[in-house]
Amino acid sequence: MTAKLAQAVALLDRLAGYTFENDRLLLEAIDTTRMRVPQSNQRLALLGDALLKHVLLDDWYPTGTPKGSGNAIVSRIGSNLNLASVARDCDIEPCIITHPGHRGAVSAATLSTTVEAVLGAIYLDSDKSMTAVRGTMRAFGLMPSMAD
Repeated sequence: MTAKLAQAVALLDRLAGYTFENDRLLLEAIDTTRMRVPQSNQRLALLGDALLKHVLLDDWYPTGTPKGSGNAIVSRIGSNLNLASVARDCDIEPCIITHPGHRGAVSAATLSTTVEAVLGAIYLDSDKSMTAVRGTMRAFGLMPSMAD
């Protein structure tokens, strides 16, 4: 297990109480190099983005508020700026595996993509448990009641 993977495993256990069964999924989520997986964490991030929207809108729908309200929640909580902030606040940034030639800070786009990829990895690792995804989102401060 790489040092960054071990750091990510410990972080998710501490923050969200989630323990991975398949560490390779978490490794794929935090690896942005394209050296292990041709599309790096992009596929997991696409899944995680959809899961994030699903949870937010699933909680929004029963409120009966107009469609614009649902769109605003998704736009605010799911924005790259907010997700990058979550990555920094939750100490996900130091867990990200960047290309060996990378220098400087990790970009906001990479940070937000990694948060989404972690959600996707947890979903797959947990046998598609939305409870696990919701719990992680709550721990990251990505639920509307916690982000207001």
